[in-house]
Amino acid sequence: FSRFNVFARDKNTCQYCRKRLPRSDLNLDHVIPRSKGGMSTWENVVCSCFACNRKKGGMLLKEANLRLMKKPVQPEWTPFMMETFSFKHYQEWLPYLNDVDSAYWNTELEE
Repeated sequence: FSRFNVFARDKNTCQYCRKRLPRSDLNLDHVIPRSKGGMSTWENVVCSCFACNRKKGGMLLKEANLRLMKKPVQPEWTPFMMETFSFKHYQEWLPYLNDVDSAYWNTELEE
């Protein structure tokens, strides 16, 4: 759970107005504000643009007359890892890779 991973999960898109923006123009918003008991969890934090974040402030969605693009959830895969090791960045490698190579990079390491 990190800023980078929330941005990756939400595809750099404000979850209120649906605008896709550069990361420098986004911040994180607690759906249920911390001032109202909201926690910093995958299920309560979303990307928001500055304008939507200011509009919502410390209010609940209904109070601010806002709706989420989609319900925030913890991803099944770590977005950072998916972005970092995504083979879309290395198309020229594909002829030389197979499922075994992919498994090598995507298997959890034992302690």
